[in-house]
Amino acid sequence: MSEQTSGRDASFETAPQYADTRGGNTAVVCYALMIATLFTAFATGLIALIVAYVVREDDDHWTNSHYTFVIRTFWISILYAVILGFFTLMIGWVPLLGWAIVGLMGLYTTAWFIGRNVIGLLRAMNGRPIDDPQSWFFG
Repeated sequence: MSEQTSGRDASFETAPQYADTRGGNTAVVCYALMIATLFTAFATGLIALIVAYVVREDDDHWTNSHYTFVIRTFWISILYAVILGFFTLMIGWVPLLGWAIVGLMGLYTTAWFIGRNVIGLLRAMNGRPIDDPQSWFFG
């Protein structure tokens, strides 16, 4: 038999460590804007970057890890785009190698970008921080 507390299961009585959702909606909006970047050529990503810089606080609130994660995702994506652009130049020098590198890097970068933002979005929707917002991978 399960324990009952005022008609509800006792397991629902214990809230998660980061149940405070203050500011969580802004983090969710930032992630949605970042995901929309795939269709807007970094326009909405730039908006998400500005929002993240503006609302990020200096205290230890759980949403700060999300804003740091969004900011790093944007700048690391720009770095990957520059590297991808360099390898695109190789297409003229060594066509087969250039296309192979650009194709593989493009797939990796897109999968990384989507994965990073979806993981952040799900954690923000559940009121949980990013464990390692300084990570180059998925936090």
